[in-house]
Amino acid sequence: MSDLILKAEQRNLTGRKVGQLRREGLVPVVVYGAISAPINLQVAERDLERTLHDGGASRVISVSVTDGGKHNVLIKSVQREPVTHSLMHADFYAVNMNEKQHVSVPLVPTGKASGMVAGLMFYQPHEMLRIEALPADIPVEVVMDIAPLTLEAPLHVRNLPAIKGVTYLDDPDEVIFSLMTTRAGEAESLAEGVEGGMTEPEVVKRGKQAGEEE
Repeated sequence: MSDLILKAEQRNLTGRKVGQLRREGLVPVVVYGAISAPINLQVAERDLERTLHDGGASRVISVSVTDGGKHNVLIKSVQREPVTHSLMHADFYAVNMNEKQHVSVPLVPTGKASGMVAGLMFYQPHEMLRIEALPADIPVEVVMDIAPLTLEAPLHVRNLPAIKGVTYLDDPDEVIFSLMTTRAGEAESLAEGVEGGMTEPEVVKRGKQAGEEE
């Protein structure tokens, strides 16, 4: 069972009537997946926000319904109001705890890149990783030490730490962390080259074409 528990109630209001729930601080929820039929529920917005903050965006949540029913779910999607960003709706996918799931989890760097010097900047092209794991084995996040990182040696998916029960689904050769030269760094390198006697490259002239005079 998940250590993330979210209390819910059966929901009778549907369609446009759910606006009443939102005014009362409740979020309409639909549960589907490894259950006989979809279930309409409602949860307190503050509780759902807290669950999301605690890692519920990728971890299994134990939804406890007031009538005694319980469902292990993954949050598949949430809808927010465009201006206030308040929660408006959520889809919960009920999972079989014995079946592996494909989910995305946060990728978090730790430590300091050994190759970091003035004129370079740290670059992380992706904040999420796709993994496969049993629901109980899904990590809150994947933390990776970036100490080996240098300008010449970026870190790839294949360099990620092994986590028991977790399979990485992204391309092993995909870059996840790298160092890049900033414009200031490029300008500094050019200035150093000029001071060191760098000359402009020789322009190779084209040969004379037929019909041209000597």
